[in-house]
Amino acid sequence: MKNFIFASILFALLLTVNAAPFQLNKRAITFVSCDLHFPVDLIEVKIGTDHPEFGKNVSFDVSGTFTKNDITKGETILQIEYGYSNGSLIADPYFQNFTDSTKAGTPFNISAQVPTPELPDSYEIDVYVESSKPSGGLFACSYATVGGSSEKS
Repeated sequence: MKNFIFASILFALLLTVNAAPFQLNKRAITFVSCDLHFPVDLIEVKIGTDHPEFGKNVSFDVSGTFTKNDITKGETILQIEYGYSNGSLIADPYFQNFTDSTKAGTPFNISAQVPTPELPDSYEIDVYVESSKPSGGLFACSYATVGGSSEKS
């Protein structure tokens, strides 16, 4: 009888462990500053879901404080791209104009609902804040590598 009870408990424990979702292969997406040959300001990027799903919108919250660039309503752009690790794009970039002006040194926050294209197992998400004017340039850049063997994902 003791063996039957022990076997039943062991079987129930085994079923419980197998029913638990396996999350070790799904690491959180962490954004880091782009490694450029010129200095840009840091931005913090948070996404609504750990791993974007095809056909669904993902919320992106971008915030920071620019040291030398002013955000100008209608001229400063948030750009979000999904790309392969070789730099080519998976889909067309997402663009959104800032709706408020903010002086340098003042914290800002912008949110966007970005559609998710069909994604491979390994990809990058790039986030840029830049001027729409040719002379304006790039204000900030951040990216995350998702999947593969990257330690940044």
